[in-house]
Amino acid sequence: MAHIRIRPNGRIQFDMHLYGCRFREGTKMMATPKNLAQAKTILKKMNAEIDLGSFQYRDYFPKSKKVSQFEMLQREKHPDREYPFFNDFANQWFARKKGTWKNSYTDTIRNILDKYLIPEFGNTLVNEITLSQIDYYRQDLMEIMKDNEQRQLSNRRINSLLWPLISILSLAAEEFKFEYPLRRYKALKEEKAESNPMTIKEVKVFLSQVAPEWKDYFIIRFWTGMRSCEVHGLDWCHIDFAHRLIRIRQNWVNGEVCDVKTPKSRRDLKMCDTVYDAFKRLYDSSDAGTGFIFTGKHGLPLDTHFVSKKIWYPTLIKAGLKRRRAYETRHTAAVLHIAALENPIYISQMLGHSDTRLLFDVYAPYVANAARNDGNAFDQLMRNEKLI
Repeated sequence: MAHIRIRPNGRIQFDMHLYGCRFREGTKMMATPKNLAQAKTILKKMNAEIDLGSFQYRDYFPKSKKVSQFEMLQREKHPDREYPFFNDFANQWFARKKGTWKNSYTDTIRNILDKYLIPEFGNTLVNEITLSQIDYYRQDLMEIMKDNEQRQLSNRRINSLLWPLISILSLAAEEFKFEYPLRRYKALKEEKAESNPMTIKEVKVFLSQVAPEWKDYFIIRFWTGMRSCEVHGLDWCHIDFAHRLIRIRQNWVNGEVCDVKTPKSRRDLKMCDTVYDAFKRLYDSSDAGTGFIFTGKHGLPLDTHFVSKKIWYPTLIKAGLKRRRAYETRHTAAVLHIAALENPIYISQMLGHSDTRLLFDVYAPYVANAARNDGNAFDQLMRNEKLI
């Protein structure tokens, strides 16, 4: 049972005896008549739930360090559950699935489970999680705000947070033979991704303001449209000067080498004269001409956040250009290749897209008729602008 006590400092405290243990939780409410009336209402509800066996500590004291202690005692009291608790089954699901994921994705899912899903649903039996419970939780996520009163989590991010929950419940329903609760669940409508590519003039200004030692790095990014992880994962063994090819074979993500994003991302890029010259300058200036091409401290490949924070954004400010992500080098390469009337199939292959559909969906405002020799028209356009 639970009781109300007044602490020496005049604040209200809840004193509970649950499963043979004493739990005390202080509040910030002073013992005024109004606050005492409010506390008694809460107390009445708590005792009713304790009597019915439905009391959940985290519902009343979600940030308490005693939540885990209560839930452990609760489970020990009822060890013969027919269905597992969510956190137990979620951890089993993770252990079964992680072998099929890349390390970076494994870390992402582990973070989602530990930060979002297990704290919310961990002490609930998998068969008792309802659609309404998930809808209310999703609404709570949508109402998390930044200091500027804008939403902290986009619809896309919330959908990604709830995807593991959907997968876990689907597997649990199949294996433990209970009705799947999310048959009518609908994901949030996701905002269309906005690209913010640079114009030719903006590329020229950027390259004129970037530090000399980083100029070839950004020439390669603007000319090829490679992803940050692809550029940073480049090894000299992937550069074929004889055939003028860049062989995309690996990525550098979260401090380790991993496989490319998709099967289509494993590709060979033709080097136009500008890109070939940039790699030759880098090769001639390197000590060994072996190992990773772009390295930072300790000889490890560049970190994406380091490039953005220390090089990309400071250069944008110096050049007086609009703030945008470093990933926009990829969008810029796509748009400028389209402007040069390169073949859309060639551009899609260059970017590692599975087909041309994404190219037209994202860059539709920039698409024109295309029928030129692959790569040459773009290089000629850039040379005419005297960017380098």
